[in-house]
Amino acid sequence: MAASGGRRGPTKGDQRERALLDAAVGLLRSRPVAQITIDEVAAAAGITRSGFYFYFESKQALLAEVCAQTGGTFDQEMSEWLESDGLDRAALRRGFASGLKRWKVDGRWLSEAFLSPDPGPDVLAVREKALATGCGAMRRRIERDARSGRTVPARPELLAFMVVNLRLLMFAQAFAHPNEQSDDDLLDELTDATLRLLYGVVPATADDPAGAAAGRR
Repeated sequence: MAASGGRRGPTKGDQRERALLDAAVGLLRSRPVAQITIDEVAAAAGITRSGFYFYFESKQALLAEVCAQTGGTFDQEMSEWLESDGLDRAALRRGFASGLKRWKVDGRWLSEAFLSPDPGPDVLAVREKALATGCGAMRRRIERDARSGRTVPARPELLAFMVVNLRLLMFAQAFAHPNEQSDDDLLDELTDATLRLLYGVVPATADDPAGAAAGRR
C-alpha cells in the first residue's frame, strides 16, 4: 500500500490529455493547424472524437494549451544568463542554442502560434502572456545591469522587447530557411547583436583574442 500523503501518479484523464497534446504536436510539425482535423488528433491519441471534446472545446483551445506549455521554456532556456550579471557571452549563446534546437524541431507551429498576425483569440491570449513573461524576465536582467552602469542608456522594457522579438524572428528565419547559414554562424551573430544592443560592445572570445576593443564596437 502506498504511504499516506504520497505523491500520486497521473490519472487516466491526465494521460489522455497528454496524449492529445503529444498527438497535436506530432501533426503540427508537418502541417499547418488549418489542415489538421480534430478526428486526426483524436485518432493519433487513441481517443474518440467525443473524448476529444471532454478535454478541449476546439482545435484552437488545444493549440493554445500546446503554446501555454511551451511558453515558459524561454525562461528555462535562458535561465543561466538571466540569473547572471554582465555580458557573459558564453551563457547567452548557450541559452540561444537551446532555443534554436527547439525551433529546429517545432518551428512550423511555433511560427504559426507566435508570429501569425491572427492565430485566433485563444492562442493570441497565450502568446501575449508568454511574451510578457519573457520580456519581464529579460527586463529585470537588464535593470540589474543598468543600475551598475553596464548597459546602454535606454529604457530596459524597450530593450527587453527588442531582444525577445529579435530572438523570435531569427529562429523563425532559421526554420524557414535552414540552409541559409550554419547554426554556429546564426548563434554567433544573434549573440553579438544582442550584446551590442544591450551593452554597446562584444567581449573577446577564444578565437578572437583582440575582442571588442579591436573594432567589434
